[in-house]
Parts: sequence; structure tokens; C-alpha cells
Amino acid sequence: MAQIYESALLDPYAQQMTQRLIFVGGALTLPGLFLALSGLVRYEIAFYGAVVSGVLSAFVLCITWWMWAGQSTQLEVHADQIVIRRKWWRDIRVSFAQITAITRLPLTVEMRHVRWATNVGVFGYQGLFISKLYGQYQCLASDRDCLVAISRINGLLLVVSPFQPAVFVAAVREAISAKAP
Repeated sequence: MAQIYESALLDPYAQQMTQRLIFVGGALTLPGLFLALSGLVRYEIAFYGAVVSGVLSAFVLCITWWMWAGQSTQLEVHADQIVIRRKWWRDIRVSFAQITAITRLPLTVEMRHVRWATNVGVFGYQGLFISKLYGQYQCLASDRDCLVAISRINGLLLVVSPFQPAVFVAAVREAISAKAP
């Protein structure tokens, strides 16, 4: 039977970044809407302006949906692996055989990092990052105060953020020790 742990809610910075992106996407729809309502769309330059604003807002909508779909929702501790469930993307499975260490990152840790791929802040922190302290790591976190680092054999650190990080770390350590011969 799997133990299920919820992912932490978005921290204030991630909430602000998400709200700002959604605001920009909404604001991009306004020129096309105003041109359509005023009847100016029948003029060529206004028509192309409305099309451009519609395309840009659709692009922002697609990016926002993509980031939302990759957000982690639950962390499950099974008898032999950790499963990280995401909204619409495939689950990430980490076998206990791959885990070399698991620890909660202290609240005072300096997480200054450079985004290598995907996003930093919109619906959490997802993707590959580079840090002076940790090197290159994969992040699927939503709150920077609830970070848990999972060191794997392949060398790529995995950072997640369960709602109760200390309880999650204790459960994983207990499951790993129960599996060990």
C-alpha cells in the first residue's frame, strides 16, 4: 500500500509569477477585442493587429497550460520506489535502487540558481537548473521552504517539495531500510 503525500502549495513568489503571466495573457487579448467591438477590424491594418494580439495571447495561454500540466501534485512512497504524480504529464518514478541519499534542504539554504530549461516560478519551479552549491539538478518543486533533495546514482539531484518534508523524508528512509536485506 502506497503512502501518499501532497505537494506543497505555491509559495508567494510562484503565485506572483503565475498571476503576472496570466495578466499579460489577458491583456494581450484586449487590443483584438477592442478592434472587433469598434468595427475597425474591417480595415486591413486593424485586422492584422487583432490577429497578432490573438496569436500572442494564444501563445501565452499554451505556455501557461504547459507549465500547469507539469506541476507535481502528489508524491507516493511505494515498497520499492517513489512516484511523483503530475497533473497531465507522465509520472516520474525513482526506484530505491537509484537513491543514494534523501534529505530535507534547510530553510536557510541559498537556492540561487540559473534556469537551464523550462520555468522558474510559474506554477512552481520545474525543469533543469544549475546552482553553484548543487551543480545541475532537476526540480519539481512548488514551495522553496519545503524542499527535499533526492540524490540519485546517475548524479542528477532531484528536488521536490512535499507539504510535510520531514515526514516524507522519514517515510522514504523507513521504506528503504525495510526493503534492504
